[in-house]
Amino acid sequence: MRSPAAAFDLRIALSRELQAAIDELDTSLERPKAVHRCRVRVKRARALARIGRACAPGLSTVFNDTARGVMRTLGHARNLDALANASRDVGKRSRGRTAAALARLAAALEAERAMIPGPDMASVRVGLRDLLALAQVWPPASPRQIKRGAERIARRARRAYKSGRGANAVVERHEWRKREKDRLFAATLLDDSWRGPRRRKASEKLDDALGLEHDVRLLLARVAAAPAIAGEDDAAERAAKALRKTCKRLANKAGNLGARVHAGGA
Repeated sequence: MRSPAAAFDLRIALSRELQAAIDELDTSLERPKAVHRCRVRVKRARALARIGRACAPGLSTVFNDTARGVMRTLGHARNLDALANASRDVGKRSRGRTAAALARLAAALEAERAMIPGPDMASVRVGLRDLLALAQVWPPASPRQIKRGAERIARRARRAYKSGRGANAVVERHEWRKREKDRLFAATLLDDSWRGPRRRKASEKLDDALGLEHDVRLLLARVAAAPAIAGEDDAAERAAKALRKTCKRLANKAGNLGARVHAGGA
């Protein structure tokens, strides 16, 4: 049985995540990794803001809209990096001409990524500082409000799991992924203030499976729209077959992990 948790200071937690996001961009010499870590910090902050909706619904909406703009500015080049990495990951599990087709697909995505101008970092920094300012005026949240916010996060994740586990549409699967990510971040950041079972390891594995599955589904759409991107002859067909097989494996894995995470209505 857990001991009573100390009151969770939402304002401090939000400010810590956003200052860390700013620091990532200001101090890291490895820009792609810094952008990735910055994005993760903003996602963590968004999960906290959704918890904070219980005491500041209007502020939470403004925060989320501002954060969405920051993520959009950082996102496009990062998405191509993720797709290229996913293609290489699937290629490592393949052989011969299939592996070569997936390597060509990854190289084409990397070439496309190289042609895209870097994100407007000045705009990103302004957005992050706006978010930090919002965090610093967040009203104190009572333990009851934190509990309500956490329950809402868990409830939305359960609903998304039930809707997404048997779905084949990219939109529904991606919605499930987003809600599970919120649950993972909230359960991790709240620590003892998260009153339900955290199941962190299963939740992390579920997030990874859903994330890779999402990227593989996007790769399938790319190959279908432009088969030549994978090479000549039957290269696109070979790549698509490997991607579909991987997608099925990941969907099954996510279904099993989702059942573990949400067992008992968690």
